[in-house]
Amino acid sequence: MSRWMWFLPLIGLVAGAGGLAFLLGMRAATTTETDVIERVALAYIEEAGAEAALSDCKAIPAQSQGLWLVVICQRPAGPGVEYFIDGFGRVADRRELN
Repeated sequence: MSRWMWFLPLIGLVAGAGGLAFLLGMRAATTTETDVIERVALAYIEEAGAEAALSDCKAIPAQSQGLWLVVICQRPAGPGVEYFIDGFGRVADRRELN
């Protein structure tokens, strides 16, 4: 067996890791604030029920390191929820509002 054949598994591993990093980077780079807010608002509507609306939600920039947005969903006369969004557009934490 040739010497270069020993390096094929390593080459495959590096190529796979590079491809995965590229896909995750593209996903993070193409995620917009609007996409995140709409996705979180739809999750809020599922949790809150029929009385909730997309217009109950707004977003502000996060002040904490490692967070991107804070999406606040609250009905005019009722409790609400704050969703803390990380840099990849995922909900990192949530807090109930009274």
